[in-house]
Amino acid sequence: MQAFQETSCPVCGAAEAHVFLKETNVSCSDYFEGVRLYNDDIGDTALVKCTVCGFARFRDMHAWTPETFRERIYNKDYHLCDPPFEEERPARLARWLAPLCEGHRLIDYGGGEGRTAALLRDQEIDAVAFDPFYSGETLPDWRADIVTAFEVVEHVPAQRALFSTLLALLAPGGVVVFSTLLQPETLAPDWWYASARNGHVSFHTPDSLGRTLRGAGADMISLSDEVHVASRDAGALERWRRVDPVAVSGTPRHAFVRAWAELA
Repeated sequence: MQAFQETSCPVCGAAEAHVFLKETNVSCSDYFEGVRLYNDDIGDTALVKCTVCGFARFRDMHAWTPETFRERIYNKDYHLCDPPFEEERPARLARWLAPLCEGHRLIDYGGGEGRTAALLRDQEIDAVAFDPFYSGETLPDWRADIVTAFEVVEHVPAQRALFSTLLALLAPGGVVVFSTLLQPETLAPDWWYASARNGHVSFHTPDSLGRTLRGAGADMISLSDEVHVASRDAGALERWRRVDPVAVSGTPRHAFVRAWAELA
């Protein structure tokens, strides 16, 4: 067995500890559908966790290039691992966002083919989408009152750079509304959200997420364990404390009972 190579947490700089190995081709949808959607065993990937702030990551995948992600993850078979990505989730998010966005400009960052933004435009919301992996669009030259980033954070290795980018898109007093599911108290190999085939490579605790936002010059609040709001304007955050969160990812019905071969 190969010895663990000591590494440092990209959030706080503390030492990381090896937590578990997980088969790379296990997807989040396996836990929802109750079957293996990608049958080929292409090897395991190691998850490490910071011994101080708790930030966890698939370390080797953090070193992948965008081209590698396009080839191995965001390819023609990606839709299998996240069926709600194309229509169901955008429709749910648009219903939740519409009353919150009236009279505001919105940029949906990481919005795939732009379905959420299109549904908001149907309701006369000034919304555009940008996704570095899916759309040919460029970022607008104007600043938004609301920047959304749903199911984006866990896909990105460079966390502080991501939030710096999102915050830079805001007009004064604007907010970033984003989702990422926080870690459970015990980080076990069978935590469904830590599934590499979906491109999920970064997993926060409340501590690590707060440190990341402060490092990018902002504060944040959590509306739930998966929906969060960040801003450089404390008053803007206060206005969101009373907002009921949307359910973004759902709750899986299955678990693996024999390694990564059998679900129940």
